[in-house]
Amino acid sequence: MHNNQKYKGLVLTDLDGTFLNTTGGINEANLQALNKLHDNGIARAVCTGRTLNSAREVVPCGLPFDFLVFSSGAGISDFSKDNILCRHSLIAEDIINLKEFFKAKNVDFSIHFPIPDNHFFYWFSGPVKSPDLISRLHYLKEFAIEGNDELVRRLTAATQFLIIIPDEYLSLYDEAKSNFRHLSFVRATSPLTPKYTWIEVFPDKVTKGTGAEWLCRYLGLSKEQTMSIGNDYNDIQMLEWTGSAFVMENSPDDLKKRFKVCPSNEFDGFAVAVDEWLNHIFKG
Repeated sequence: MHNNQKYKGLVLTDLDGTFLNTTGGINEANLQALNKLHDNGIARAVCTGRTLNSAREVVPCGLPFDFLVFSSGAGISDFSKDNILCRHSLIAEDIINLKEFFKAKNVDFSIHFPIPDNHFFYWFSGPVKSPDLISRLHYLKEFAIEGNDELVRRLTAATQFLIIIPDEYLSLYDEAKSNFRHLSFVRATSPLTPKYTWIEVFPDKVTKGTGAEWLCRYLGLSKEQTMSIGNDYNDIQMLEWTGSAFVMENSPDDLKKRFKVCPSNEFDGFAVAVDEWLNHIFKG
C-alpha cells in the first residue's frame, strides 16, 4: 500500500437508490456535493453491487469520483483511469460445490466470470424462470450464456454467484451460509421485482465493508476519517465499518432504526448527508 496523504478523508456511496435518483439520473445537488468533497480534500468513492461494466453505464469516467468499489467489494479501481487496483475470485472447487447446491434447490442463479469480465455469466434456472431472471436475460442477452455442468467444470475462477429467490424462500440464505461458512454472503432487495431477494456469494470476507477497509489502508486513512451512505441490506457491512454512516429515507425500516437517516435519493439525500458530515468533521 502507498501511504498517500493526499486525502483528509473518504466518502463512499452506494449508487442505486442512494446517489442516483429514481430514474437512474444524478441530481445537480449531488454533483455539487462531490465537488465540495474535492475542495475539502476528501476522496470520493462509488461502492456498488454493480459490475465494473454495469457501473460505467450509469457513472461514466467524466464524473468527479476518485475510486470505484464494484461487485460489492470484489474489485476496486481508480475511477478516471479504470485501472484495477484489487480483485478477488472464487476457486474451482467452490464453484462446483455452489453450483451443485443451488441446482439441487431448483432456484435461478448465475455464475459470473472473473474480473474485469464479470458482466459475462452462465445462467441456470429452476422449473419456472423468475421474473428477475427473464428480465436479466432480456437486458443482458449479449453477456448471458446458458450454463451446463461441462462449462462450469472448465471454470478455474469466478467473481461471484447471484441467486434469485422469492422472499418466502429467504430461509435458503441462512442454509447456504451455514453450508459454506468460508465464503461471503450478501443479501439485497431485488432491484427489479417486489418480493424477490438476491443472494450474492463471494470469496471469503468480500463485502462492501472490506472494500472500504482496503481502500482506507491504500490511502493511509483511519476509519474515523470515513463516511458511507447506502439504502439496502448489501450496504450493511460498509455502513457498520465506516466512522460515520447514513441511510436514505427510502431504506428498509430496520436499517433506518440502526443508522442516521437523510432524505430519499429523490430529494438530494447524498448532498444533505455530505453537508452534515463535513460540518461535523470540520467544526472548529
